Amino acid sequence: MGIEADHQIEAIVGDLTEEFGRLIGPKRVHDEVMRVYGRLSGAPIQQFVPVLTRRIVREELLRRT
Repeated sequence: MGIEADHQIEAIVGDLTEEFGRLIGPKRVHDEVMRVYGRLSGAPIQQFVPVLTRRIVREELLRRT
């Protein structure tokens, strides 16, 4: 991953940790973001990966809480 991808991941983790961190813990949020980001890393249009990652992880966490 490049520097920009690292910043995008940090931003997603930070946002979702603020929303869900108390319920499931920051490590779990990070792990979920990394799992989904990794799954989408081969997508043909990379500019949408951060947006899709945030959306998918948020939806999954909402279902679990």
